[in-house]
Amino acid sequence: GLKASGEHVRVVGLGGSQMQKAGVELLEHTTKEAAMGVGAISEIKRIKGLVDMVGSWIETNKPDLVIAVDSPAANWPVCKIARKHGCKVIHLAAPQLWAWAPWRLRKMKRLSDHVMCLLPFEQEWFESRGMPATFIGHPAMGTHECKDIDLPAGMPNIVLLPGSRKSEIKKNLPMQLSILSRICTQHPATEAVIACREEDVERVKPLSNGLQIVADELPSVLAWADLALNVSGTVSLHVMRHGLPMIGMYKVNPLSLLGAKVMLNTPYRLLPNLIAGERIVPEFIPCGNIAGKISEVALNMLNDEDAMATMKNALEQQMLQYASHNPEKESAELILRFL
Repeated sequence: GLKASGEHVRVVGLGGSQMQKAGVELLEHTTKEAAMGVGAISEIKRIKGLVDMVGSWIETNKPDLVIAVDSPAANWPVCKIARKHGCKVIHLAAPQLWAWAPWRLRKMKRLSDHVMCLLPFEQEWFESRGMPATFIGHPAMGTHECKDIDLPAGMPNIVLLPGSRKSEIKKNLPMQLSILSRICTQHPATEAVIACREEDVERVKPLSNGLQIVADELPSVLAWADLALNVSGTVSLHVMRHGLPMIGMYKVNPLSLLGAKVMLNTPYRLLPNLIAGERIVPEFIPCGNIAGKISEVALNMLNDEDAMATMKNALEQQMLQYASHNPEKESAELILRFL
């Protein structure tokens, strides 16, 4: 990215160990989980503290450019401070205003100079509404090394992807295991593993029912699998990158489901379906126990080779939208244009 450009750029920010390894001077090591749903209330105090700290740094140091990554709740107050002190502002990972709050675009246009989009349809959405935008691809779509790891050979091979947040894992993994159990009744030669990050193993293990857990080897596991049972979010793009048939799910409480029905403007929640503009893979946002219904869908897929091949082809077709993009290079080039 910026280092490869040969330009001397000082980068200061908030983040974790990966950003630190990349040469970012961290104002604070932020590794706490992002808030979702009703639990977001508990995050307000923490976010305000981070905003105050970053705002104070901006006021003192007057940076040339502020890059707001993802969360509007944390970033928009920082963007307002940056504007006050004459800083240019770029958003990396467009806030999903198209999904839940298109009326907030007016505010974003006041606070930002440009937005870097990770989903193909976002550039047109923002530009048609007067917000300069560039689609740069997505890091999940890059080439990732597949290592030779010891995985069982089954018919079929199934990977469970329960998420990373503690609440995600607690809600989704038991449901995924229940679905798997029903699949195994009809397909006794099934083999399955749970894939997660190393830092999530201790959250996953108590709920795993003794199933093998594979940490930090997602590309290898996806190359091995015949079907993924995965939560929504970025992991679904990793699954799509491998052309792997999937069933997307994200269990929520009734209040969150009601809020989503009222606020969300999109017919789909799963990223591959959003990118395609149609339902190319099954997705479920249950608030109750519908493991039986999801397992029926899974069994129908596994018993229909043509349906699996059609889904695989549909996922590979959507991958073509990313084929010519290098997000690290393109984001660095855009950032340098603003410096």
